[in-house]
Amino acid sequence: MSERSSHTLLGELLLAEGLITSAQLSEALNRQNESRVPLGRVLVDMGALNTRQLEAALRRQARLRGTPGEVNRFILVVDDDPEVSAVVRDILVGAGYRVGVADNETEAVGRALASDEARPALIMLDLGLPGPGGIELLAWLREQEHTRDLPVVVLTGSPDLEYEIQRRQLHINCFLAKPVAASRLIEVVETVLAEVSAPVQSWGG
Repeated sequence: MSERSSHTLLGELLLAEGLITSAQLSEALNRQNESRVPLGRVLVDMGALNTRQLEAALRRQARLRGTPGEVNRFILVVDDDPEVSAVVRDILVGAGYRVGVADNETEAVGRALASDEARPALIMLDLGLPGPGGIELLAWLREQEHTRDLPVVVLTGSPDLEYEIQRRQLHINCFLAKPVAASRLIEVVETVLAEVSAPVQSWGG
């Protein structure tokens, strides 16, 4: 049992569901130790899983791994495309998060300034919003005391706007170009929320 106890939760889930064998998991763990690539990606590269199986397993892992204070955090998706926001919402809800959707700047500002549990722990922002646009919304968020440090993950179909963010020195936590795999989306959200929950460290490098 000592070997089994060393497996990650993801590995345990995949084994329990019969999606991989113990031999495949052992090989994947060895490869992961050598390459430092995430376990799920190693299993896909080996051909032991397909991407849809991995994405489903990652969502189950997120639900099992989190504590109520973490998994039930509220994420605000700001996107004027209802189909995109619905897909992103479903992915995040499947991973155990509470999710709200705003399709314009005014609604997003109201949600960002909300109090108590209605205030988002993270904003998933599309830069192609109508009107002033997502860049101006991001700039506004960074100017306000209550939202200056609010984690923002950009999810956009305009990858060229990354340069504009850098030029204006607007802090974001991650830049993702559409389309993005569900596993990658969940991975980024988990990483960002873990980083902002960690003890404050010096920025001196």
